[in-house]
Amino acid sequence: MKMSKSIALLVIMLLAVTAVFATGAKEIAYPERDISAIVPFGQGGGTDVWGRKVMEAMAKELGVAITVTNVTGGSAGSIGISQVWTSPHDGYVLAATSETPLTIPVTTPITQTSKDWDYFIAAGSPGLLCVNAKVAAARGIDTLDKLAAYGKKSELKIAGTTGGLWFALASLVSDKNYGNWPFTWVSYGGSGPPILATVGGIDADLVVASAGEVKDYIRSGQLIPLAHMDTAAYTFTAAAAPIAIPAITKAIPGIAKYLPLQQWLGFKVPADTPADVKAKLASAFKAAMAQPDMTQFAKDQIAVIFNKSGAEAKAMAQKSESNLCWILFDLGKTTYSPAERGIAKP
Repeated sequence: MKMSKSIALLVIMLLAVTAVFATGAKEIAYPERDISAIVPFGQGGGTDVWGRKVMEAMAKELGVAITVTNVTGGSAGSIGISQVWTSPHDGYVLAATSETPLTIPVTTPITQTSKDWDYFIAAGSPGLLCVNAKVAAARGIDTLDKLAAYGKKSELKIAGTTGGLWFALASLVSDKNYGNWPFTWVSYGGSGPPILATVGGIDADLVVASAGEVKDYIRSGQLIPLAHMDTAAYTFTAAAAPIAIPAITKAIPGIAKYLPLQQWLGFKVPADTPADVKAKLASAFKAAMAQPDMTQFAKDQIAVIFNKSGAEAKAMAQKSESNLCWILFDLGKTTYSPAERGIAKP
């Protein structure tokens, strides 16, 4: 009788262990359902365009649909990024991103830094300072030299994304210790809206954005590129004829020590997402970036492909975070110190 009870107990234990392993196997299967991706900025900017392209390509590899939604608002896209952070860290809610959200911990009460995220970096495009063509004609500022000599810069409005790379560059141009070009800054949630506002001459005269984001308006003659936001000149070859664009340091040499500041685009997940899920995402990302049409897409977007994930992408994000957050802090543009957020100096 005791033997029968012992055997029965052993069978029950074996069944229980089997059930646990079966449940565990089911829990780590990924993906079992469709995935959501949040773009923290408006439609039409680099984060949106690249986020949608990468998600479309990854969906083919993962065998599920990836629904992309724009959730705008907050400094540097903080509302959309927070929505991802407060969702379960299981790989079913991804954050399309650029370098801009790296400034969230110094411009908002949110404390997560790049240490708390893992990155998948697809590509990036050169930064340009552009002027509305009609404004350029009316004010005689159709070249960088003419803009530098223009005596009424305080009457000009420059637009860009709230926080982040373009804000940092515009701040350096305007700061009295560097460019001392007293533009009025007009902030938007993403690159698409400020470009449209400048093209339409609605709220801004100039815009700082990536070449990929403004290419169509340069081709159409609605925007004139005045400066490459770097230390070297740049040739824009996506127009009917090549356009030579001087480096911003030609007019403002003092900001050279902060450059280059690189735009990059891709997506991220919380760092405590299960390792096997991140491995699946990394595999799908690499395969997506290797798809035949991705190279042409990057060319069309005037972008350089980075194709980074894992430790390499993390290091790139942390370097950008350090540069951007400390630049903004030094210019008095932050609410919190990078040091108190644990962000090392460059």
